[in-house]
Amino acid sequence: MMKNIYEMLQDVCSQNKDRIFFVRQNETYAELLKKVKQRAVLLAKKFGIKKGDTVAILSGNTPDFIRSYFAITSQGARVLMLDTGLSQTEHLNMMERTDCKLVLAQKNYFIEGGPKMYDIETPDDTDEKEFVAADAKREDIAMLSFTSGSTGNPKVVGLTHDNILSLGQGALFYKPVIHPGYTFYGFLPLYHIYGVVINIIAPLVLEGKLLLQPILNPREFMKDFKEFRPEVIPAVPRIWEAFYKKIIEAAKEKHVYTLMRVVVSLRGVLRAIGMGWLVNKVTKPVHELFGGNTKVLVSAGATLKPSIRKFFENLGFVVGDCYGLTETTGPANFNFAFRMPDGSMHYAGPLPGNEIEIHDPDKHGIGEIWVRGNLVMPGYVDNDEANVAAFEDGWFKTGDLGKLDKYGRLIVKGRKKQVIVLDSGKNVYPDELEDLYLQNEDILAAAVFEYVIKGKTVPFAVFQVKPGTTVAKVAMLLKASNLKIAPYKWVKHFAITEEELPQTSAKKIKHFVVREMLERGEFVQHSQAE
Repeated sequence: MMKNIYEMLQDVCSQNKDRIFFVRQNETYAELLKKVKQRAVLLAKKFGIKKGDTVAILSGNTPDFIRSYFAITSQGARVLMLDTGLSQTEHLNMMERTDCKLVLAQKNYFIEGGPKMYDIETPDDTDEKEFVAADAKREDIAMLSFTSGSTGNPKVVGLTHDNILSLGQGALFYKPVIHPGYTFYGFLPLYHIYGVVINIIAPLVLEGKLLLQPILNPREFMKDFKEFRPEVIPAVPRIWEAFYKKIIEAAKEKHVYTLMRVVVSLRGVLRAIGMGWLVNKVTKPVHELFGGNTKVLVSAGATLKPSIRKFFENLGFVVGDCYGLTETTGPANFNFAFRMPDGSMHYAGPLPGNEIEIHDPDKHGIGEIWVRGNLVMPGYVDNDEANVAAFEDGWFKTGDLGKLDKYGRLIVKGRKKQVIVLDSGKNVYPDELEDLYLQNEDILAAAVFEYVIKGKTVPFAVFQVKPGTTVAKVAMLLKASNLKIAPYKWVKHFAITEEELPQTSAKKIKHFVVREMLERGEFVQHSQAE
């Protein structure tokens, strides 16, 4: 039984020596292992890094990030994952709180006044034969990440070697749909747990390739899709929503939108009667948008609207819709419909060794999402108060609300703290409303939250709209959309902006910041006619 992350790396690399891992660099698994050992020798010999030390990584998406991640953990040291989008003051505070000894950073992120900085992109001239792996055990902390809590001091999540090994073992469950040699696209930030899951661990254990993209520019994405034709494309929901709107707009411009809707909704019947050619003809332009070879789309980091997942599934993609947190090493639950080797259909569930529960559900089946298993962290570091609040009978209380559908798929309703409780006592779930309104192509992003108008608690929405979209147009769209839901849920009070709404590094809308902007008068309030 493997006892640490380095043993996992060594095992996979020894079995796939000549297989390519880094696509753009044309670097094999054997070369990856060699460079990891060289970096580890540098850490031990030059900087005296030993088991239990903390070493930070502050870098964009480069192979050196991944090599350094494995090198640090091979020495039994703890990797402090730093968000490149934070301020230097925040970085210094995080380094101080974790007693950081060294920072491996790209030159443009160097900071004065903290631990020693070393250029992560410096080629190593050390001898890998001097490499000695530390005796790291499964229960040892391997990674440190700060939560993105909006209030108070962020908590420090400590993930163990066991958490990461369990993630790797659990990912093997998806071998029927993600095959050896598949290329994973890698533009997601590697410091985020989603990046660790889908662009470090999953490509490795599933014997895939990794195409890293350090530039967050859609033009670069499209160029890569065309040139490298990746099979697995992970992104955050905001990206999939943008692709959805682009596809719909293109179909309408070519006057084939109605045909596309009809054909994809009847694709099973059409294939059964020998008209699969029509399905292929209609869906081909969409597949070519991603390079023509993409099999699997993965979404995580925030809630993917069920309508968006269904849209891409109808177009013939396998869609892995993941729910999880840093505290659960990412994928606490996957909505991932695909056929198993025995012919049965898999729809959803947590990775093997884990379970999910909807705690204390209401009459609609909605309750708090609790998670238990080998992906759950042992606890927040040096924070007994937070741990007492977060755990109960071995279950981690996520603070998110959700329910399970008839297939066991998880439908996330939003943060427990963000539920809108009306004066009538009825609950309104912002995620549900945002999903509804985002189906209008003129609305690019939405933040729905509780607000008090004339002494009455109401759901209020701030919409990011296409340039030139008028208040009257949005009011009309709201009126039409509201007819699809119960009247007590209707959004009648709103504001619009053409500016991008504030987001986290995972592209989640910062609802509390949007609300503060509204309260400061940065948005003009409008009300729909009763």
